[in-house]
Amino acid sequence: MDSFGQRNSVLTSITQLLIFSPVVVQRQCLNSLECIFGSFTPSNVEVPKIIRNLLVVVGKVIQLQVRDKAAHTVVTVHLCSSVLNAPQSWRVDKSIDMDIGRQTALLVDNLCNGAYSTEWSLATKAELANCLLSLIQMPESVSYTETLSTGGKSKAVAVVGSKRFWTAISSLALIKDKSWLELSERWKTVQDEEDQEPILLCENHDDGHTVAQVFCVDCDVALCKECFTVMHLHKKNRNHGVKNLAQSSTQHDINIHQGCARMKFLNFLILFHGEALNGMVEVAADILFPSTSSLQPVMQDSAAFLGVHPMTCRFCGNHVPIADQNLDGTCTHEDCVNYAKTACQVMHTCNHFCGGIRNEEDCLPCMTCKKSEATQDGDDVCVICFTERLGAAPCISLGCGHIFHFHCVRMILERRWNGPRIVFRFMHCPLCIQPIEHKGLQDLIEPLKAIRQEVVDKAKMRLEYDGLLGSPALTDPRSDFYNQPEEYALDRYMYVLCHKCKKAYFGGESRCQAALDTSQFNPEELLCGGCSDTSGVQVCPRHGVEYLEYKCRFCCSIAVYFCFGTTHFCAPCHDDFQRLMSLPKNLLPACPVGPRSTPMEEGACPLKMKHPPTGEEFAMGCGICRNISTF
Repeated sequence: MDSFGQRNSVLTSITQLLIFSPVVVQRQCLNSLECIFGSFTPSNVEVPKIIRNLLVVVGKVIQLQVRDKAAHTVVTVHLCSSVLNAPQSWRVDKSIDMDIGRQTALLVDNLCNGAYSTEWSLATKAELANCLLSLIQMPESVSYTETLSTGGKSKAVAVVGSKRFWTAISSLALIKDKSWLELSERWKTVQDEEDQEPILLCENHDDGHTVAQVFCVDCDVALCKECFTVMHLHKKNRNHGVKNLAQSSTQHDINIHQGCARMKFLNFLILFHGEALNGMVEVAADILFPSTSSLQPVMQDSAAFLGVHPMTCRFCGNHVPIADQNLDGTCTHEDCVNYAKTACQVMHTCNHFCGGIRNEEDCLPCMTCKKSEATQDGDDVCVICFTERLGAAPCISLGCGHIFHFHCVRMILERRWNGPRIVFRFMHCPLCIQPIEHKGLQDLIEPLKAIRQEVVDKAKMRLEYDGLLGSPALTDPRSDFYNQPEEYALDRYMYVLCHKCKKAYFGGESRCQAALDTSQFNPEELLCGGCSDTSGVQVCPRHGVEYLEYKCRFCCSIAVYFCFGTTHFCAPCHDDFQRLMSLPKNLLPACPVGPRSTPMEEGACPLKMKHPPTGEEFAMGCGICRNISTF
């Protein structure tokens, strides 16, 4: 098989076909690759071409938010619409289905995990590392946001539009550990270059990472630009002698933690979430050094230096003119001004602002200083919005310890659930299953907890009413809901929120939810029995309207299902709901009516009671009281 593969390039051809073929053929390609990968050895096939073809497939489903910090703009980009002068084999005119992209990513993941062989694992990891590190070695002339002399296009656009950029992004999505980079020869080259040119670190930081960019002769200290700006704002320090420190333009940083990958090179910060296949590219103008040319240490006083290189905004990183500087440490942009209203004003001992919110008992650790024990810092992406790094807005640390933008967490709590069915997954941390807890969110969390308790109480009572407390779902140790009646009730039943009284009411079994088109969801149509204004409603003095029994809308039977928050069905009509819901009311038969809206012979109504015409809702009374002998 090896010689056959080498002669005919089977794997290369199949992966190439995967890039542009129809979905049906793509699925066959993936199935074939899964079956035959183990029959080849990497040394006898074209590993770089094979892996890069797979990276193109993954890259076509990736979505990136490119944020220009200086202009405060965000643009969404994709491979097919961004790559300049793409190879013909990439077929940028052909998009990729998201499911195909995820299956391809899973295939690469299996290669890396050794599912086919150790040789394939090492070869795949090494090629992913090569593709990622190729981005670091891009010519620096296309890495800054100055305007190109030809075409007037941003150099950032030139980077995002490069073939190397997108294969690197796809690799970043698939690399699970930084140690994989050591398998690449390019990594050794990069490390050798760094060893030849020692980096001077900021002496005001104790993180061992922050690079010094300024040397103050009077203070005899090397500082990063943020520390220098803060420590030399006082007028008595304005005449200090200052030198620019020319650092290597090849500085980079790659980290992978908390399910996110982060890469910094030159003035680009790339944040990516591998599972979601989306991320953010933040492009910052180089405020301290306006060009990429090597700078000789030039002596100047700190007043002149601050005039040219003023304070930077704590959120967007843009420079703040002397006339606009304030104690909040922000610029005058609307977003930054709004963030400052909730941002903590405490200054850490490292001279960086606290990244949290006001009036917290304990401040967040510094989000700017990189510390080895920290799991998240200011350069990590917020995994709720995926459009900003954490340091770009005030953050909070939830009870589970994960950090997110304060306004992002409030947003998901304010939006609540999607569609009519009340669900509570949004009340859990996006990175774990722990409930969202924070004192700054109590105004939103407490009402939601009250709704949840109301739904739990009603769902458990209905579970008892339906005689399901002894069902195998609760008694079988192999069941997902073994001895968990509360979780089983929430999973089995659908509850919706009444538009008028704002109370939860029964909306049928949850399996009916799959048939509901939430795109046409209208909250005003969701009314409980007490607010539906149905004529003849008999309010039970003991149980209210929660357990009212309704007539099936389409026949003379007692309803079993209540779907879409508006319609009651008996079991046979429920199975035929699509046809019945499409029938005009004037075509529905008159009483008596059998299941599936079938006309019956003339006679008494099976319900033995008067009711509205077929096609209208009708409440028959309290179901618990009607069945009190068996409840």
